[in-house]
Amino acid sequence: MGRTLYISQTNKPVIERDGPSIWVREEGRAGRRIPARLVDRVVVIGNVRLDSGMITLFADNNTPITFLNTRAEETAVVLPYNHRLPDHYREQRALLQSDRTIRHFRRWASARRALFQLNFIRKYVPRLAPRLSVEGFGEGNYQEILRRVRKVKERKWHAVNVIVTALFRNMIMHGLVDSGLDPHPGVIHRRHNFGFALDICYVMGGESDIQTMQFFRSSNPGELIKDEDGQPVVTAVGIRNIVHRFENKRRDTQEKLNSTIDEIFELMREILS
Repeated sequence: MGRTLYISQTNKPVIERDGPSIWVREEGRAGRRIPARLVDRVVVIGNVRLDSGMITLFADNNTPITFLNTRAEETAVVLPYNHRLPDHYREQRALLQSDRTIRHFRRWASARRALFQLNFIRKYVPRLAPRLSVEGFGEGNYQEILRRVRKVKERKWHAVNVIVTALFRNMIMHGLVDSGLDPHPGVIHRRHNFGFALDICYVMGGESDIQTMQFFRSSNPGELIKDEDGQPVVTAVGIRNIVHRFENKRRDTQEKLNSTIDEIFELMREILS
């Protein structure tokens, strides 16, 4: 499993291409060279000076780059361009071939999403878990449980959750491209850019909720998120908190993503059989 490269404006870095590697220079620190082949994903936060050669280098290595602004809102995504169709284009298009196949995918996605939501409930409301089933508790009930358990206002929750979700989406896009799937033709998010990646984000929503909840249960949360002009904004310390947690759980998250993608392949084979 490769590394995720996080680049933040905090230390005013300058990133340049150096052959098959990138060279990173930061204020007050010695420069360092990072071979591009060791990096699976790149996340850029804030106003960072980048060498255009760095972007093409990661494109050559099938490495997606996600750009976030200082309010940690996703502003752009760079993916490698390939004029050829993805390896599993035909199988993937079969998911959209009729109302029946679309309903079939939606049923699978809802059931898979419920499993991830149950993981959240088992962790934070364990007394409820034995009384719930994947088929029975429903999206509305989950959202009500989430609202009661999180104990923070919607705007604060959203400010953190969009960052966590952006990290998940970056991992998902790499996983789809690496599996020969197209991240665009969504079934639930049809005709959206990166629609299929958004479908998988929707499925894994319970996992991103867990990491968002852990953020708010950190020590000294006042250092992690503050109000600016009446809007909650995650601080540089808060972003590091989110990134460190995501990296610590990356292997487990990757395994859950791999299992989800495996089920998608089974679903496509079932439709085509």
